[in-house]
Amino acid sequence: MKEALVRLVWFFIIACAVSYTVFLVAGSAIRAEAIDESRIVLIRDSLKPGVHYLSGIIMAPSTCAQISERSVQISTTTYQLIFTSWEEPSVACVREDTPRSFRVVVFAPAAGIQFIGSLDGEPLRLAVIPVIQRN
Repeated sequence: MKEALVRLVWFFIIACAVSYTVFLVAGSAIRAEAIDESRIVLIRDSLKPGVHYLSGIIMAPSTCAQISERSVQISTTTYQLIFTSWEEPSVACVREDTPRSFRVVVFAPAAGIQFIGSLDGEPLRLAVIPVIQRN
């Protein structure tokens, strides 16, 4: 009887250790995926003939950071949106994500192009939602 009780205790200890390890590994993978999904930048693309008016919100790295943006043509079908953050020197900053709006005008064909992006040299995932305006 004592041997069965000792085996049951060892089984319980090993089962707890294995389940805690699985919890840590799976939890960190799920958290990393959730953080990655929250980093997607939604962009509204107001199309006019030969012009894209891009607007949206990007997360700045601190509360006093401002965002500057520009576009660069990488190839005939690819345009890169380059976002650069800079901090105002006279303001106390807190290191937390802060939403900042942006607007970029890109002169490109209405169809057959793609946009890629970066913030301070780090790649961004962009989700471009086209809106056709007829004027």
